[in-house]
Amino acid sequence: MAIKIAETGSVISLGDDDDIESVVEDTGVTLVEFFTEWCGTCQRMKPMLETITADTDTAVAMIDIESHLETAIEFGAQSAPTFVLFADGQPVKQLRGGQTEQSLRELIATYSD
Repeated sequence: MAIKIAETGSVISLGDDDDIESVVEDTGVTLVEFFTEWCGTCQRMKPMLETITADTDTAVAMIDIESHLETAIEFGAQSAPTFVLFADGQPVKQLRGGQTEQSLRELIATYSD
């Protein structure tokens, strides 16, 4: 289960051998985006997610639905993008479709210390 985080404040991209539970258990609040490579909305969300993770204490992870289908099904990610917010290792909120940076920041603030 080698989760590679390039540096603090980076978006985590889960690979084939990575485990979502190991990411969300290590952080207080984690925003997970379930995406697909061909999703235009997902591609437009990426710079915003990088900004959020750079200036908050929230971890942001990206999971490719096509590579992690069982995980996507487990968390109800039936469309891309789907965002799942974890607090203290537990899923607390799910959002489907493109989101604004403000709406994601407000959601994160609700569950942050």
